[in-house]
Amino acid sequence: MKRYNGLTPEEPARVTEIQDSLIDRYVEQEEALEKGKKTVAIEIGFEIKELQREKEKSSRGECRLVGVGG
Repeated sequence: MKRYNGLTPEEPARVTEIQDSLIDRYVEQEEALEKGKKTVAIEIGFEIKELQREKEKSSRGECRLVGVGG
């Protein structure tokens, strides 16, 4: 398991949640493509990119809430 040095306990948990969401979205995207729903697949692709950006920020500790945790 990867160690997240310098992160709050919530941040690695959020990364895991995002990874789970990414898996779900990739499956949904593949299903949309199989059904010929290219527009839906493209929209899901944008959601995937946003989740990937959020995951990167979380794994670097950049998504910390102001005023939380002292």
